[in-house]
Order: sequence, then structure tokens, then C-alpha cells
Amino acid sequence: MAEVSTEPLHIKTSEIIAEKGEGPWYEPLFSDGRNNTGLICDLPGTASDHHWHPDFDEFWVVMKGNIDFNIGDYPTIHASKGDIMSAPAGKRHQMMTVGDESSVRLHISKIGSNHDNKNDRSSTIEPFPDQTEPPNMLHNTLPGLIEQMGEPQWVSSVIQNPLNTANLIYSAPGTPHNAHWHPDFDEWWTILQGELTWDLGEKRPIYNVKQGDIMFVPRGLKHYILTHGDENSFRFAITDSEGLHVYQEGDEDAPPPRE
Repeated sequence: MAEVSTEPLHIKTSEIIAEKGEGPWYEPLFSDGRNNTGLICDLPGTASDHHWHPDFDEFWVVMKGNIDFNIGDYPTIHASKGDIMSAPAGKRHQMMTVGDESSVRLHISKIGSNHDNKNDRSSTIEPFPDQTEPPNMLHNTLPGLIEQMGEPQWVSSVIQNPLNTANLIYSAPGTPHNAHWHPDFDEWWTILQGELTWDLGEKRPIYNVKQGDIMFVPRGLKHYILTHGDENSFRFAITDSEGLHVYQEGDEDAPPPRE
């Protein structure tokens, strides 16, 4: 299990990718108490093993390159940078890097999970599930969601299961997210587009976070988020399945924020 931090983390994945090179490699990042996270880099033509998880949905964010996902016995799904992929519990999955460059994907997996359950892809292809809207679609793309949801401001829950809620948040420059905190879980975000700041109070620095970065805020820390610059922002926010947000100090249902 990766470390669960009690302090904020600002992870610049672009620096990790540049430092570690073309791959293959794996870089563990952190745990939020429910999930382990890490970056997986594969060379073109490299495929993972076929495996499945009996008790959780695994999901990924493509950070670099192009990856073909084989999930269950559905047709192959081609995913590119910024796409969000999900494999439901019990569905076999395999990933292969395609194209001329290495790929990097952020994985979000249940603590204690492994690849012990293996089986090969069937020779019979099944049709895709009859689902056209989130949550829990196999493949989410930013252009597809913009076409469906329109211009900012909006929030779309793209993953909902007993372990996690994962929301994609689309904001225009200057749009704030009111200060709040979470008494029972750590929240973290992957920035898929744009630039934002995280203000965690007077005693802490303001974090300037941009595309490709990951921001982790431990439970109890109040945070105020603002989109900056000239570009709309996309952030992929991971909370627990309840996602309780506390907006008022003195709320009798939650402990006060910590400093």
C-alpha cells in the first residue's frame, strides 16, 4: 500500500515522465485510504496481461500517447490523452500501447488488489452496453462530454460505485469553487485542461496547478479552487462514494476544518 499523506501533495506528472524517460516503468504515487494510484509507462506494442478484479471497478486516465483497451469481450476501444477509461468488476481487461510513442496512464485501483484472476479474450465479440451517458461508461472523452453537456459551468459524475465517486468538472476562467472541506476522506484531482489555484488557508502557500498535474488535499483541510488564465479548465475529482462537502464553519454535523 502506498503512503497516505496527511499533508497536501502537488504532483507534476510531466516532470516524472521527463525524468524517467520512454519506459517501460512504474511510478507509485499515493493512497487515499481506498485506492492506490500510480503511473504506468509502456513502449509501443507493449500489452498488459489479461486479468480481472472481482470486487471493484478499475479506472484510468490516459496521460500520454494512445492505448487500445480490450475490456470484457467488447470491441477494442482506442483511447488518447485526456480520456477516462473504466473496467467494471468482473470484466477482463488488457491494455496495449499503439502508435509511435510510449504511453502513460494513471491507474486507480483498490488497495490490496492484484492480477491473480486471469482469463483470455473470447473469440466472440459482444456489443457494447446500451449506455450513452455517464456514470460508469467504459470510455469518456472530453470532446464527447462537451458535446453532450455544453459549455461551462458543469459537473458530470463519470464514475459511481461503492468505493468512489469521480466527477469531471468543467469551469470557465474566473469561476470559483466555494471553500469547503471533507471530514471523512481525502480528495484529489487530475488536471486535464487549463490552470487552477488551490488556496488552503493563510498558513499555507497557494498551489498553482496546470494540465497534467495532480493535486491531493487530505481530509479536514479547507480548500478554495479557482480557474485562471484564458482557457476553460477540466479537473477530474476523486472522492469517496458519499462525497460529503462541508461549506460552513460551525456545521454541527461535521468537525471544523484543520489548519
